[in-house]
Amino acid sequence: MTDLARREFLRRTVILATGSLFISCEDEQEKAEPDSPGELTGKGPTKDVIIVGAGMAGLVAAYELKKVGHRVTVLEARDRIGGRVLTVRSPFSDGHHAEAGAARIPPDHNLTLGYADHFGLTLDPFYPQSGSYVDLTDGTRSVIPTSDFLEGRPWPGSVKHKEYVKIRGGTDLLPKSFAELLTDDIIFSKPVESIEQTSDGVTVTVVGEAQYTCDRVLCTVPLPVLNRIEFMPSLSAEKIDAMSGGYNYAASTRVFLQFRERFWENEGLNGWGYTDWPEEVWQPTWDREGQRGIIMSYLRYDRAVEIDQLSLDERANNVLARWYSLFPGVKDYLESGTSHSWALEAWSGGAWSSPTSAQYDALQSHIGRAEGRIHFAGEHASDYHGWMQGALVSGLRAAQEIHEHDSDSLIV
Repeated sequence: MTDLARREFLRRTVILATGSLFISCEDEQEKAEPDSPGELTGKGPTKDVIIVGAGMAGLVAAYELKKVGHRVTVLEARDRIGGRVLTVRSPFSDGHHAEAGAARIPPDHNLTLGYADHFGLTLDPFYPQSGSYVDLTDGTRSVIPTSDFLEGRPWPGSVKHKEYVKIRGGTDLLPKSFAELLTDDIIFSKPVESIEQTSDGVTVTVVGEAQYTCDRVLCTVPLPVLNRIEFMPSLSAEKIDAMSGGYNYAASTRVFLQFRERFWENEGLNGWGYTDWPEEVWQPTWDREGQRGIIMSYLRYDRAVEIDQLSLDERANNVLARWYSLFPGVKDYLESGTSHSWALEAWSGGAWSSPTSAQYDALQSHIGRAEGRIHFAGEHASDYHGWMQGALVSGLRAAQEIHEHDSDSLIV
C-alpha cells in the first residue's frame, strides 16, 4: 500500500470509528481533507474547558477542542504528561529506553495509527524479525524459530505477533506531539480536590485551595483516582460504585535490567520469550545499535501483586533467578535496572480497567456518560480497555459532546 493510499485508508476508518459521517465525493476538491484523524465536526459556542488529567484521553480532547477555538486548561497531578504512557530512559545507557506502559499497537487501532501518521511518527515492527525466541514451561526450555513465533498470537483472539507495531523512539513521542500545541495550557502538579457545578458553570478546586472556573469539565483520570475527588452535587450511583472499587483494575509491573553485552545473541536468540510464571519477556533494544541491551519482565495480575511486595533489588533477583533457565549466564552481565508498578503509582491505581462480565454489564454504559456540565473519558470509558485506542476514542467522544452543546445546556 502506498503512503497516499494508507493515509486515505486511515482517514476513512478513523472517521467511521469516531461516529462521524463520511460521504465520498467524485470531486475530491469539494471536501477538504480533515486536519487530523479526530477533527471535531459541527459548530458550537466557544467555551472555557477544564480537563482533569494529561493522559492520552485528556491530551487528544484538549488538542482537538483548542483547534476549533475553545479555551482549554489541563490540570495534571503529576510532573509529566502521558498518564500510563511512560517511556523509561533512566538509568539506561547508550540512549536506550523501554516502555513501562503502552507499547504495542494492533493494526486495527486506527486512531492510534492515524495520529502517529498525523504527527509524522515512524512505526516499526514491535516483535523482532530475526533471532530465535525462547519458552520456559514446567522447567523445560524450548527454542522457537522466528517464523513460528511471528505467526503465533500473544493471547487467544488477538492478532498475530507479526502484525503489531511500535513508535520508533518511544511511545511517549505520541503524547509529546499532542502537547506541542498545548504548551501554555497544561499545568503540572495540580491534583484536583473537588468539582462543583451549578447552573452558571463549574468550579474546580485543586489541593492548596487554587480554584478554576469554566463552562465544562472533562475528567479523564482512572476510576481509582476519580474516587478521590469530591463532586458537588454527587455523581450517579453507578459512577460512585465504579469509582469506589466496583470496577476492577489490573495490576501490572515491569522489571527492566540492562546488560553490558547482548550475550544471548551468541546462541542465536533475540532476547524475547515467555515463561509459565506467567510472564512475557521482552528485549526492547533488539533493533537499536550498541553493545548493551535491556531485557524486561512483563508481569500482570496476581504475579504483579506478588512482586510489588518486593524491593527493587529483590525484584531484580526474583527475575534473574527465573531467567537463568532462559538465558544461561544472565547474572554475569548485569549492569543496572529499574522497575515500575502501576498498581502502586498514586495517580493510576492500576494498569488498566479489567471488569468482570457482571461489572461491565452493570456499569460500562454509565462510566462515560456526562452528568450536567461534567464529562468523562479514559480507556475505562471505552471498549478498548488497556489500550491507547480506548483513551483516544473516549477523549474524542467527550470532546465532541463539549463542542456541540451550548455553554449553558446540561447533559442528563
